[in-house]
Amino acid sequence: MLTEAELQKKWESLTFTDDFIFSRVMHDEHICRQVVELILGVRIGEIKYLSAQDEHKTDPDSMRIIMDVFLRDENRIINVEVQTGHKKELPKRSRYYQSVADVSTTSTGTKYRDLPENILIFICTFDPFDRGFPRYTFQYICNEDKRLKLKDGSIRIFLNTKATELSALDQKLQAFYHYLQEGEVCSTLTQEISNKITTLKNNSLERRSFMTLALKMADARYDGYEEGFDRGHEVGLQQGLERGAHQKAMETAKTFLSMGFSPEQVAQGTNLPLDIVQGLL
Repeated sequence: MLTEAELQKKWESLTFTDDFIFSRVMHDEHICRQVVELILGVRIGEIKYLSAQDEHKTDPDSMRIIMDVFLRDENRIINVEVQTGHKKELPKRSRYYQSVADVSTTSTGTKYRDLPENILIFICTFDPFDRGFPRYTFQYICNEDKRLKLKDGSIRIFLNTKATELSALDQKLQAFYHYLQEGEVCSTLTQEISNKITTLKNNSLERRSFMTLALKMADARYDGYEEGFDRGHEVGLQQGLERGAHQKAMETAKTFLSMGFSPEQVAQGTNLPLDIVQGLL
């Protein structure tokens, strides 16, 4: 169980790339707009937040996901996620996130032609594809003719904020990367983000909200550990018994074979597969 002192230390060490702080800061519309426009390189319209840290699913039996920042303007839906752990399934995860975003924002009777752009942004604190690029942008293209784009309105962007070669980015985006890498405040936007985080950390209600969430997550992990341990012990014991019974049957089969019983008779008497018994010969 985490102590009050441990929770306080964790709270003080949080940065922009921690889920709790990221979601809170990005719900400052002025900051959110600047971050999204900086990454996309285009102006966006009036922002409408669709959720924050809420569960989304397409039907009662589908897999649930939690989106960090989910918003839309007049022409597009945008999901911005911060990712600190290197997960190999990130590409397929991005596919599922975009599909859920489409389904959860499309009402019955909507024409396909009226579907808005669907943009997914992953801000990664690692290189998701190990190519060294500061950003990776994916859109569907035709294998037979690379010049032919599907133009279905879906875009996936992965920022590699650990990239060292940033010359391909404009200066404002470079400043954003430096802030995420070193905490260096060197632009108006990063100064606003830093000030917002300071304000959040001085808010006792936000601190208590974080500590409550952290305790719940710690309890869930501990309960999962105990359940896993008990299940592992149970499965291990069962497997041990099964292995012991199998070994005993093998020894019995060897004895019967040495006494002249046929493999068929031994297989029937020990419940071992015939090919296993024949292999003992």
